[in-house]
Amino acid sequence: MMGPFDRGLLVIYTFVITVALAWAAAVAAGFIPPYRILSWLGTVAGRPEVAFTFLGLSILAGARLFWVGVRPRRRQAVVHEAALGQVRIALTAIQDLVEKVALAQNGIREATARVYPGKEGIRIGIRVAVTPDINIPATAAVVQEEVKKRVLEVTGVTVQDVAFTVKSISARKPRVE
Repeated sequence: MMGPFDRGLLVIYTFVITVALAWAAAVAAGFIPPYRILSWLGTVAGRPEVAFTFLGLSILAGARLFWVGVRPRRRQAVVHEAALGQVRIALTAIQDLVEKVALAQNGIREATARVYPGKEGIRIGIRVAVTPDINIPATAAVVQEEVKKRVLEVTGVTVQDVAFTVKSISARKPRVE
């Protein structure tokens, strides 16, 4: 999956390549005389550091975009081998389960979870909004244990660790729309 940096790089890289190809097409069609390009290249050739910097950045951008295109994708499901075949559990299904477990705890108003494949099971990150009347370390410990236990019960997947992050402390109740 491409992140914002890679998307921005792709936009710039595509724009530069498109402009260069449009310029080449205009020369080939006779709209721009070739001597104009040669005079422009002469000014760039007079400053080789500019040309080499541009070429180096273009090569790096192309290599980065190539890597993003061919790198192996992150697993989107956890696979179990059962007697009758494979059982796949989507990471988003586990995220939903984790959020429900966290929201069932007293004092947690909102919860968002992220699930990552680990070496021996999965890793879970939970971001929560809590009310000010709870003990955060105690609540975090309860949520971490409950999540670990419940995910193992429901999915059979071992949880390596559960990272608990408090993103806000507020007494306000979320609005229902």
